[in-house]
Amino acid sequence: MPDPSPEWSTAPFGEALRAAMAHHGLSFRDLESRALVPVGNLHDHVSGKRPPPGDDLLERIARGAKVEPAYFREWRERRLIELLRDVPELELRLSRHGLAGTLGAVLQRLVDAEGAERR
Repeated sequence: MPDPSPEWSTAPFGEALRAAMAHHGLSFRDLESRALVPVGNLHDHVSGKRPPPGDDLLERIARGAKVEPAYFREWRERRLIELLRDVPELELRLSRHGLAGTLGAVLQRLVDAEGAERR
């Protein structure tokens, strides 16, 4: 079972993977054997020579690095896109705010409201 720490990362995939490996004391060779991904491919993902992996490979790498797939920003972004596709009216509203330059303010109000609910 993955360790719940470290917290979800906001860093790009390569940096986030490196941080997870460091947190758990894993080398690239350790991760290679745990995730069954060639070490060269892992290096290429970390260095940015390869784009972030697709979901299946990302999930294997996450398990190998002892984190949940949601630890990686790219995995969470894909889930958000899927949710927006399921709720087209929300996607339309957010897109309009994005084009108008007001999306940041709308999202900040949402974050502030969520924080107030938790208190």
